[in-house]
Amino acid sequence: MAVLSDWIPRNFGLIPAAILVLLWSTAGGAQEQSGTDADHFPIEMIRSLQALQEQIAKGNTHAMQAQRKLLAKMDRTFVELPVETWQDPRNARAAVVHLLSGGHPKVMKHLLSLEPLPSVDKKLMEASLAYVEGREDEMQELLADIDPLELPASLGGHVALVKAAPFIRKDPVKAMELLQVASLLMPGTLVEEAALRREVFVAGMMADVERFRVLSIRYLRRFRSSVYAGDFRRRFAVALDTLGFVQSEDKFRLLDDVLREFDADSRRGLYLRLARSALLAGHMQVARKSTDEALVLAVAGTKERELLKIYLAATRLDADAMTENRNLLWSIDKNMLSQDDLDLLQGVYTVLNSVRHFPEPPENVIGEFNVASNMDAPAERPWLTPDMEIAEKLLRRTEKSLTQLGEPK
Repeated sequence: MAVLSDWIPRNFGLIPAAILVLLWSTAGGAQEQSGTDADHFPIEMIRSLQALQEQIAKGNTHAMQAQRKLLAKMDRTFVELPVETWQDPRNARAAVVHLLSGGHPKVMKHLLSLEPLPSVDKKLMEASLAYVEGREDEMQELLADIDPLELPASLGGHVALVKAAPFIRKDPVKAMELLQVASLLMPGTLVEEAALRREVFVAGMMADVERFRVLSIRYLRRFRSSVYAGDFRRRFAVALDTLGFVQSEDKFRLLDDVLREFDADSRRGLYLRLARSALLAGHMQVARKSTDEALVLAVAGTKERELLKIYLAATRLDADAMTENRNLLWSIDKNMLSQDDLDLLQGVYTVLNSVRHFPEPPENVIGEFNVASNMDAPAERPWLTPDMEIAEKLLRRTEKSLTQLGEPK
């Protein structure tokens, strides 16, 4: 029997979506015309769908397009098949997997209206429909007594994944257990990819730094090219803030092996985020390390590069670096910065002028650093943005060492 997985060569990633669909149509059409094994048609279509989804997990965007076309064909075909087809438990389970994989709810509603019902636990059919329609409490109640480990792996993985959803916020430990089951039942599939992404998010919610670190590395090594990797990167960046990696150098070092798994563009963006967070929190050593790492990856003439100049100057408060900082700040192209960035730059100017003229800078100092505000901005701005707080924090950080300089001559 011809299925899509039999027709996919090793260099699948080079095949356009249109050809993929044509291959499926050829295989499926030949089967329909021959009439052989027609009772097994749903399960064969699910196998074809899973073959495409494995490629989606590897980053194949052509497979994403082909999946949409295949799901549409399944939506049409499933409602046209005779009642007898669904008495095969494999086909009935395939209908549940179809819905949980993006199929149209109308198919399941049609199957629930048949007499006799398809040969699968009715609760699974109703729960899958409740899940895709957003009736989460009802779905949870229907699945309460269903153990994903007692189901065939290809269905159990999907059930574990959706069963975990309501627990993510109200019982993250339970959610983590179910997500691990989903990963174990369907390794290498889009189900494992989705489960791992959610596990990283849950580990962050639980403030479990070590598990967050290990799961992040596992995801990046297995699914760094996934079509959905962007969602992982967003969740990861948010977790960096909530888990407090900028609070100490020891905690920051835990990120070294994780960040090395990211591509250069992502790594640069993450170091930028860490540098700013560390600055605003007053952790200068972490801010300096993050800035140095980002500078290696930053491209000249970009906004990121200009921001990093601000961060670098803010982390060098030694009076001996005053000339170097002045030249660095004067080289910034302020036209590339947002108003928030300009506010941060203004704060750095204020701090560095205070360092030069400790304890209080005299009014109208000749040679004071240029202010960072735009020409059209008010001459004096109230410190309303969080970034402006950096001035006070940096001053507190340097007060102890600067007292040794004595009064200005």
